[in-house]
Amino acid sequence: MNINETHISLLSQAFKDDPMFVYFIADKNDKEQTKKLIRFIVKQNRLLDGLILTDHTTKPSYVAIVDRPRNLRNVSIMAKVRLNIEMLLLIFKLPFPVLRFLTKYQKLSFSSAPNEPHYYVTMIGVDPYCQGKGIGKKVLGEIHEIAKSSQPPYPVALDTENQKNVSFYERLGYELKDTKMIDGLRIYCMTRPAE
Repeated sequence: MNINETHISLLSQAFKDDPMFVYFIADKNDKEQTKKLIRFIVKQNRLLDGLILTDHTTKPSYVAIVDRPRNLRNVSIMAKVRLNIEMLLLIFKLPFPVLRFLTKYQKLSFSSAPNEPHYYVTMIGVDPYCQGKGIGKKVLGEIHEIAKSSQPPYPVALDTENQKNVSFYERLGYELKDTKMIDGLRIYCMTRPAE
């Protein structure tokens, strides 16, 4: 499904109290800074042939951004060039400390992820008015089904900065593989084995 500004706004609202976004968005009232980062994540996902799951074009209740199992050697040269251009443009859109943090975070994600190909849940955002109704669990179930029905079946990895999410993910079959610190922010790295 195509993602638009309604989806970007939903993700921005869903992550406004997320520890990582709170940590690196200096001006908590600057919603545009969060949206710039989310737009970049969406562009990166598209260029790398990722998945975007949502239930509606104009009134979504959720948006999930998922990276497919991939090998960067299989990504077209044009996609790599476009991704590098987007990364360069990000330098002019976000403060340097945010970019430094994101670089550290990306290195940490890769170092704690499964060694074999896997799906990676980049973001799942549920509309704040729809939270607590089982939508997040339903969306994760859909992602798990995609990973299970792949040939071969793949594990699913994700990271969370919110400790209360760890037990939620564990109930859904994830295992806490590693806990890392970046500039004082704790990151919980989790994996759900292939079925």
